[in-house]
Amino acid sequence: MNWGTKIVIGMGIFMLFIAGMVFSMISHNGEDSLIEKDYYEKGLNYDEKYQQQTDALNDEVVPEISARKDALVITFKQPAEFNLSCKRLSDARADRSFSGRTESGNMIVVPASELLSGPWRLYLEFNIKGKKYQVEREVIMP
Repeated sequence: MNWGTKIVIGMGIFMLFIAGMVFSMISHNGEDSLIEKDYYEKGLNYDEKYQQQTDALNDEVVPEISARKDALVITFKQPAEFNLSCKRLSDARADRSFSGRTESGNMIVVPASELLSGPWRLYLEFNIKGKKYQVEREVIMP
């Protein structure tokens, strides 16, 4: 085999490698867990979100959040309706959402079986006496 044949074979292998990388990038498009689907809409509504977070601090209704071995426990000072989104930044398929009214003792209890151990980003929207609030926290489940 002469040097010209080796160059052609090498170029062919390189072109197959590039074509494989292009196919891989196209087939995995849109699976990035760091980018949210409604990114622009959330940007437009940022002022409302910021006001709800500030109101929660000013009205002193920020719930106590604790990650225990057996459960994630969120304790409110008053009864509330809530929407809780638990986001796993490393894997969007592990994300969980919960909604409803607080249980006895003004608590939300999420069993540890629902959330993998490790870091989680919590987005808690809640309504107390007709006023909307929002809280974001990072917790590490044991």
